Amino acid sequence: MKEVSKKDELFFYGRHFQTLDGLWMIETEKEIGFKDALDIDLKVWIRLLKIILRRTKRYLNLKENNIESFFKILCFRWKIEGWNFELRKDGTLIARLCPYQAAMQRNPERHNRIKAICKDMCIPFYKKIAEEFNQHIEIKREKFNGLGDEYCDFQFYFKGKKFIPSPDLFDFNPNIDDKIFYFKHNFFTMDGLWIIEVENKTDWSTALKIDIEVWQRLYKILFRRVKRYLDIEGDTLQDLVKVLSFCWSCEGYEYGIKKNEPKEAIMHITKCPYEAAMQRNPERHQKIEDICKKMCIPFYEPALKKFNPNINLERKNFLGTGDEYCGFYFTLD
Repeated sequence: MKEVSKKDELFFYGRHFQTLDGLWMIETEKEIGFKDALDIDLKVWIRLLKIILRRTKRYLNLKENNIESFFKILCFRWKIEGWNFELRKDGTLIARLCPYQAAMQRNPERHNRIKAICKDMCIPFYKKIAEEFNQHIEIKREKFNGLGDEYCDFQFYFKGKKFIPSPDLFDFNPNIDDKIFYFKHNFFTMDGLWIIEVENKTDWSTALKIDIEVWQRLYKILFRRVKRYLDIEGDTLQDLVKVLSFCWSCEGYEYGIKKNEPKEAIMHITKCPYEAAMQRNPERHQKIEDICKKMCIPFYEPALKKFNPNINLERKNFLGTGDEYCGFYFTLD
């Protein structure tokens, strides 16, 4: 297995957290339409933010579900995700740049979705998670960047009284460990919530189809970005092993490289983090074999073809079907 550094992990998870979320939204919209996709997006993020609040509260050793904890967690999340925001003297948070809106601004095909996502997704889920964290917390908003205002404002109230946070709740800078904690934990959770909520809205076959499309696109992006990150200029079979080793090590796979030659490479995965996540959830046990054979196999194909169309992949063994390892057998024509 390749050893990866904290910098490597942050690149992998931090760089692709929003990419994964965006791909799920885009591919779901293609399959079932924007309205239903947005409804799923809202459900995913309400569930995800509740998990983030719980995890971050524990991580920061915050004891109470009070407004101080809520405010600190929100600032922690925004600082890590790359929001540009400030705290005014009256306790109002002013967000001038939202990384999710910025991502849509960079994609001309998503410009016409910004207002709807701001209005029907972003606005209601902050209200919902605040109420569920503590029923006495209220967020009041008057400005919305996604609706044309210069910024988004967030005013916090507790039991009807305006909350003025102390400086220590805002004046801190997350370190690399904080960032890895946030992105790594929530990367897998977000992916899992998307497939669950798509299945709830549609059916299993539709959810699996979208899952395949998302990960096919994501792995093409991953291969391109990882090659650049590792300064790999070639497209040889041994270059591919370097890219896969980096990705798998960051993702938490346990694997061995059994052969790594110019014309042939063999890699065995003995532990898969995605299978492990499903094993921890009894409701997903019956899905493991389906995901392993119908999803895991095809999602590598487009990335491999783009990397080098002369590289072939054969799969012979599958953890998800009871084998001791997943076998990846690569040959170069």
